[in-house]
Amino acid sequence: MGVNILEVKDLKIGFKHDKKEIAIVNGISLQLEKGKTLGIVGESGCGKSMTSLSLMGLLPSGVDWQNGDIYIDQIQINKNLKKDWRKIRGKKISMIFQEPMSSLNPVYKVGSQIVEMILSHESISKKEAHERAVDMIRLVGIPRPERVVNEYPHQLSGGMRQRVMIAMALACNPEILIADEPTTALDVTIQAQILELMKDLQEKLQMSIILITHDLGVVAEICERVIVMYAGEIVEEATVLNLFNHPLHPYTKGLINSLPNIDAEQEYLSSINGVVPAPADMPLGCRFFDRCEFATDKCQNKPSLFTTNIGTSVRCWIYENGELEGGM
Repeated sequence: MGVNILEVKDLKIGFKHDKKEIAIVNGISLQLEKGKTLGIVGESGCGKSMTSLSLMGLLPSGVDWQNGDIYIDQIQINKNLKKDWRKIRGKKISMIFQEPMSSLNPVYKVGSQIVEMILSHESISKKEAHERAVDMIRLVGIPRPERVVNEYPHQLSGGMRQRVMIAMALACNPEILIADEPTTALDVTIQAQILELMKDLQEKLQMSIILITHDLGVVAEICERVIVMYAGEIVEEATVLNLFNHPLHPYTKGLINSLPNIDAEQEYLSSINGVVPAPADMPLGCRFFDRCEFATDKCQNKPSLFTTNIGTSVRCWIYENGELEGGM
């Protein structure tokens, strides 16, 4: 095991409704090793993006950090101190947001936005910051960086805007990069280029990456470990090889079985029956209970994350003894 650059312990995020606390993210714990990539996957509304926003101290209005601790480079972050977030955001931990056109300010040139990011964290001259902005744009593979720094976001293609977002996120050499659906709005060719760029920059800069996505193909391409989330909870954590070769949780199996297989003769894609429960209407036991074909009466009690004999952690009563034999 390597050194953990990030540790999250029992993180709970939610909102108040009728004087009752409703959890969107319910007791998440995770570790990220230095120089490694951790994938967080799950369908829309499972809490992936809310988890990433909590790590940046950017929770939306009305959503509160109800419980838990975050340690970055073994330093505990005080959730209530804005100065703590200002010190680490952009410098220790940075983020590529899902849609670059809504993340970049349309009325400012892309170079000035990168310069502002640099000057907010480092005591250097505006000229030096501008030169670094040009260097960062060059680093992410955009041609003619001296010209691009003086262009507006709408003058760039989707792929170039995403590269600018990566350049901005890396401008202060963060130790952790969060990539929230970094390739969703891009075509397949540009997706491959962005993923290759991220892997290349990770190797050059020795940074750690958290990849938030619903695309299992992207996870297979770039991650070493994977967390599967469902309805605000971790239901499985495994190496990428174990996840695809030995998926354990019924939800994980459903996700993988829903992928198209060009080698199989299939007329219809597999799907998971039912819908995700609303945050205010979660089952008391296993949150996947109503959609699971293997559910028993025992599942009306909440399962813990059980560690199996192949090292995978899974929130399912079938594996309470840690053995795969006799499982699904």
